[in-house]
Amino acid sequence: MGQAHEVLERARKARLENRFEDALRDHLWFHENALAVEPGMAGVRLSFALRDWIYLAEQFPLARRALQGLRDRDTARMLNGAASRELFRDISAINGALGEERATHELFVQVDIQMPQLAQQCADLALPALVAAEDWALARRHLPEPLERVSHLATHLNAYTEQLAKSGSTSSAPALLATVLNYTKEVRMIALVLARVDEEELAAQVTTAALDELRSLALRDAVQREFDTPGATIAAMLAHARREQN
Repeated sequence: MGQAHEVLERARKARLENRFEDALRDHLWFHENALAVEPGMAGVRLSFALRDWIYLAEQFPLARRALQGLRDRDTARMLNGAASRELFRDISAINGALGEERATHELFVQVDIQMPQLAQQCADLALPALVAAEDWALARRHLPEPLERVSHLATHLNAYTEQLAKSGSTSSAPALLATVLNYTKEVRMIALVLARVDEEELAAQVTTAALDELRSLALRDAVQREFDTPGATIAAMLAHARREQN
């Protein structure tokens, strides 16, 4: 276990023991230093680590203010010479964890005005916030080729599924279900944006293509179930977790 992983585990333990200041100290260290010592923690840093930070904030309000402070610092950096897709990803992930997608929308609007090329690079990261803000015109402008975008997403899902099949591991089921959930969420967002700007025919084409471009019948069935019954994938993930516990 690497240093960064140890610090994150230590933060979780401190929270469970009500040592909130210690937990916050470790969360701050992890967010600022984890990638320098363990580059492979990039995904964890913006997902599980932020989730645990929010758990801490529910009991220790200072933790929420500290996370907002990091967000505000990085937003200032973004608008004052240190702009990058990676920094925008950090900010949008923090806003998502905080439930403050409005701040991502406001930042993206400014980036779109000041740095239009970078805005195009960050558009996929900003799309959930644009949809939450119902800024359909801006979202559509940054979806110049919706069918190409869906094709790219499907190619990634196909490749990921085939890689898992070759590994022959049954323990990868939760990761696959999570990937299916993310895929259907993104396709739904794209279709919603198109529908809200009166492009219903293209929206229907996007949904059809999202299924047709999947090579595995089982994968198409899983995506179709999530389209038909939103939440079906999460239910499957919970059922798998229960089976693993028994």
